[in-house]
Amino acid sequence: MRTPTALLAALLGAFSWSSAAHAGGVGLLANTGFRQDLAYYYRDDGEQGVDRQVRPTNGFGFELLLGDRDKKVQGLVRAYTLIDAPLLAPEIAEEEGHEYSYPAYDELGNRYTGTATVGIQWGVYGDPSKFQVIVTSLMGGGIATPDNLEFLIVEPGAGVTYAFNDRLQLAGTFAVMGRYRKQLTVGGNAYVGLRYMFD
Repeated sequence: MRTPTALLAALLGAFSWSSAAHAGGVGLLANTGFRQDLAYYYRDDGEQGVDRQVRPTNGFGFELLLGDRDKKVQGLVRAYTLIDAPLLAPEIAEEEGHEYSYPAYDELGNRYTGTATVGIQWGVYGDPSKFQVIVTSLMGGGIATPDNLEFLIVEPGAGVTYAFNDRLQLAGTFAVMGRYRKQLTVGGNAYVGLRYMFD
């Protein structure tokens, strides 16, 4: 699949370009939320069924902010690990006279995915050097998976930032995460990050 390779190349380019930036910030972030996922099951005649489940997800990683800390529009790069809780045994719409089987979803354990997204943070109200309301738009993917099940991510969000001083900034956002691999699934994440700002 060429899409994850091209995405990885673009993200590496963004990281290398950022090394020449003279303004921005670096930080640690953590997230928690939920995702929609699909648990497939199979009838003895080969017919496939699907149970849509909502399962928890968490994560941790790094973020890079590009642009003057006093500006309201800044580039945003995130690189983090998503930790998806395993699916449960599917709820099956059984029909009389058939037997059903499905993978042992609940025995698989947590799924770890290396994720990278790039986008923009806009300040829509307030002062970037103190308190501001922000919106974010990010796009990227789950690009490092143990089972080669990469996926595209589109993630709009909104939140706030608060600067303790010239160097330390706290950021919190709520985002809708759309994941696409063969079909779109939707979830939500809350991010909290502590950033060290530099000029």
